[in-house]
Amino acid sequence: MILVTGGSGFIGRHLVRALVAEGEEVRSLVRSEEGAARSAADGAQPVRGNLEDAESLRAAAAGCDVVYHLAGAVRGSAAGYQATHVAGTARLLRAIDPDCRFVFVSSTSVYGWHQDWPADDFTPPRPELAYGHAKLAAERLTLARTTGSSVVLRPTITYGIGDPGMLNRAYHLLKKGTRRWPGTGRNRIHLLHVDDFVAGLLLVGAGRKGSGVYLMAGPRPTPTAELFGLLADGAGLPRPRFGLPVGLIRPTARALDAAFAATGREGDSPLSVHSVDVLTVDRAYAPKRAGDELGWAPQVQPEDGIPEVGRWLASQEPSKAPSQRPSAAAVASGNAPSDELGFDWRGYVEDEDEGLGTVYERFALRDVIQGALDQTGSQSILHAPLFGMMGFPGIDAVFQARNGVRVGLLDFVPERLDAVVKVWRDLGLEPETHLVDSPDPATWPDQLDRRYDMAFSFAALWWFADPWTVVEKHARWADKAVLTCCLNKNVFIRLRQLSWHKGLFDRLNLDSLSHRELLAAGERARLRPMDTGLFDVPPFPDTSLPLAKVARALLGKKPPEPGGGAGGGGPGGGGAGHPAEGGGGAGHPAEGGGGGGQPAEGAWRWSILPYLRGEQPELEAKIAKLSSWERFVPATVAPAWAHHRYTVFAK
Repeated sequence: MILVTGGSGFIGRHLVRALVAEGEEVRSLVRSEEGAARSAADGAQPVRGNLEDAESLRAAAAGCDVVYHLAGAVRGSAAGYQATHVAGTARLLRAIDPDCRFVFVSSTSVYGWHQDWPADDFTPPRPELAYGHAKLAAERLTLARTTGSSVVLRPTITYGIGDPGMLNRAYHLLKKGTRRWPGTGRNRIHLLHVDDFVAGLLLVGAGRKGSGVYLMAGPRPTPTAELFGLLADGAGLPRPRFGLPVGLIRPTARALDAAFAATGREGDSPLSVHSVDVLTVDRAYAPKRAGDELGWAPQVQPEDGIPEVGRWLASQEPSKAPSQRPSAAAVASGNAPSDELGFDWRGYVEDEDEGLGTVYERFALRDVIQGALDQTGSQSILHAPLFGMMGFPGIDAVFQARNGVRVGLLDFVPERLDAVVKVWRDLGLEPETHLVDSPDPATWPDQLDRRYDMAFSFAALWWFADPWTVVEKHARWADKAVLTCCLNKNVFIRLRQLSWHKGLFDRLNLDSLSHRELLAAGERARLRPMDTGLFDVPPFPDTSLPLAKVARALLGKKPPEPGGGAGGGGPGGGGAGHPAEGGGGAGHPAEGGGGGGQPAEGAWRWSILPYLRGEQPELEAKIAKLSSWERFVPATVAPAWAHHRYTVFAK
């Protein structure tokens, strides 16, 4: 029996599949139900546990004659790295059988950045980052083991189909239109294809070859310009250009790192010294022992493997006909459709202005969610999927979390989920998270690793070709109720289809807006309709465009710098001033907001985030003034005017 820790991760899944293909019996140590489902699909026996739980490690390792140790944090704090890579490895070493073969997967981060390149197996380690220090400490624990046999592998950056790492992040930068990159592009990055690395793992583990430390790298190091050019070629995107001055970028990155650390957040800042080093510092490797002692030689050349990953990444994107391309104003406003289903959430990371209509409906949705919780006696809620509303996704249940409701978030885009969780943590909250593998709800697990009283979605169903499977999954995940909020199919939907979202509707499933079809789907999922109604009936038509962003896009203006912009950044201003500098940020024209300055910056700027941060306590009162009109809307008019319909199902 062979145990693989981290068996549901990128490298782990490739290794598990290779071992199973060799006829081996494999266990996979996993932390979640999602990981268990992935490992089972790969042919392994999933075992729930983690590196902090000694009992689970003993159960997982019992009877195993080979253990591959791949698990451990790849992002986080120095303390987090020590807890998983050092303490966790020590705990695992105590749990395995004395005669077990132990293979520890380390990292070339132990060499640091400043070496006499190319480094080889005998180059003294000089780690500079917390991750490298933790990996080196775990190596030493492995090599100090006095029973059985142990080996350490140091792979360079490993890539391949399914890789969520460097090439995936670079692809999305290229996809967003990032064309100018720092440095000369001549420095080298030494990649290793996952198939080659798995071949090495098989040799030292199941094949029981070798001892000590082995460096593993691809056939040759690749100049940065060539590497990302090959990725762009495979994805069908323009090649990046290099030349941004590192001498100017590095101090900026250093300052951002310091500011990021001062907030107490874990991980790197959005522009970190580490990311600049990855793109600009030359580092290459010269493996010797793996070839001489194991007979291992990498086979996948960069010009073959990297374009393949580019093609695979591009194949994951929804196809877009020319008529579906959003306008420049839509792209700049953040209201272009995203590549991953949903709207372009990245635009709101850079500029949180989301428009009056979105802020208005956030408060309306707050009341709908609270009403559903009260009706059903629910104390926990799962937002799945977390996108739907324009503006920053995944924060619609913050109001409830602050009242003690346990909140879970589910998504299939790791980058988006990470960005949303960062916002929650900025607000002093910690949601539970669930990452599923695919945007196809048919592949989502029938059970999550946590149960919830209620599951809900908002404006998300129409992104799915099969929206009713989403409802079915909600019914499986929730113990008491399901809340579904869809757009109300009225004249304003048609207006959006013909004007500012022209082309978008070719990607959307308008059948999901049928209340009759929703009720039928609920019945198939054994849900009982409990309540339904219209909400978000504002005194203005469907304003799903942040006007300030659109104005900037049309006039070719850049977003205002923090603390600047028109509209009165002083204590009484309600325009584009940064909240921390005294600006109101979401002022109503009659109350001092929006006036003065350039026309592009004079438009309203609205966002819920300053309110949630406690910087604009007056925002709710302003929205309440606008929403008071809803009391006077005749029942015969509301269906033609309301933007959304909610339906509460009981189980």
